[in-house]
Amino acid sequence: MYKQASQLLARILDLGSNDLLDSMGNIEVRRSTLQFLGLSSILGTVLILIQWLSVSGAQIDENQLLVPSAIAVEFLWVAIYLSAAAVVLLLRPNKAMCMRLSILVILAEGVVAVIRWFVYHDSSFQGNTVVGVLIGLTLGAALLPWSPKQTLMISTAWIFGSVLSVLIVGSDTVESVPALVFVYVAVTVPGTMVSFFRTTKLQDQFDLRFLQTEYDQFREEILAAKSIHERAFPEPRLSGQVRFRYIYKPMSQIGGDFLFASVRDPSDEYSEVTLVLFDVTGHGIAAALTANRLHGELARIMGEHPEIEPSKLLLLLNRYVCLTLADSAVLVTAISLRADPKSNTIQIANAGHPPGVLRLGSGELKHAGASAPPLGVVSDERFAPTDQTYPFAVGDSMIGYTDGVTEARDKTGGFFEVEGIERVLAYGWVDAGTRWPENILNAVTQHRAGSATDDILIVELYRPGL
Repeated sequence: MYKQASQLLARILDLGSNDLLDSMGNIEVRRSTLQFLGLSSILGTVLILIQWLSVSGAQIDENQLLVPSAIAVEFLWVAIYLSAAAVVLLLRPNKAMCMRLSILVILAEGVVAVIRWFVYHDSSFQGNTVVGVLIGLTLGAALLPWSPKQTLMISTAWIFGSVLSVLIVGSDTVESVPALVFVYVAVTVPGTMVSFFRTTKLQDQFDLRFLQTEYDQFREEILAAKSIHERAFPEPRLSGQVRFRYIYKPMSQIGGDFLFASVRDPSDEYSEVTLVLFDVTGHGIAAALTANRLHGELARIMGEHPEIEPSKLLLLLNRYVCLTLADSAVLVTAISLRADPKSNTIQIANAGHPPGVLRLGSGELKHAGASAPPLGVVSDERFAPTDQTYPFAVGDSMIGYTDGVTEARDKTGGFFEVEGIERVLAYGWVDAGTRWPENILNAVTQHRAGSATDDILIVELYRPGL
């Protein structure tokens, strides 16, 4: 039995893994230990005084030989708590030692309970034993970082010792042994429940902090990715004989719509301008990463072939997609525009992209539909985009866009479609301070019911009027 008791004591004092204890610092645990010991001492003293003041004169005379020893046993309980408090206050132990000290104090109280048995047979729940343990366990579980396992083991030791003391001393002095055992078990329930709820609350707080940290980290990464993604977009060209401007509205923070621009000689106002507007399947980070890879490949192609025609450019880009992104099941629609103000022409090649709309200065509209499938669908042998060449004089505008524009739905489920763009272009300027991208976006916003369901990119390549 001694061996089993020693093993139980060792397991109780072995703190092991304890999230409550790990979440608190040494100073915080010492402060909580002092609060626990101080409150227990005060409540213990109050209980002793109440009990002795309520004893009748006849009882005192009957037990006068036991009064000094009984008082000594009662105040031994308080002395244990005060001595432990002095140790914590003067020696300033670390949090692990504070934990072990608090546990030992509770166990010592059980020993005092056994001594109380032999001094004046106080085994009933009218005495201080049960109330004291109830206070100690509940306060300890509420103030100290006891895990539910430790609280249960302390409670088990208390129940074991109490029941054993009843059996040793004898049950003839006890009116109902089962009732007494039930009380011994019952007084451990509040402390155990408090410890359990504290641990559960801590776990919830830990999970919340973890999720908050993960969210903050993810948000920072999204913002960094958004910054990198949007820095790759070109600056609008607002001077020269060929200019362009655009509006980009991703559905979420970042998306797969992208615009690549190359001005052959930025210092020459009659320089050729090449634009590639493309849309990567999907949304979010994955689509944006793919778009940035395509941007890098386009920069390489234009750097090596500054005079390349739009169809040849799309052919090289399709080869890149087939070779590097085939395993990712990525599809890309693209439209390539090349405007030459010296020849007053614009060349257009379209690979599975919504048709570009050319608005002449006279108001006439022309469409440049797809002449090849999306990039990454077929190999070079079957991918054969053609160049469509149109006059591109002063006052003309070429409108390119992604399917987030044409597929915007109204309340009845109707799409905005290309006809919606044509209606805007037919009305002329709404505001002298705006151009077609702003006017088209306003029309899409008025048409759409609810928030956007796809990325939106609207580009205008134009010849400024006189």
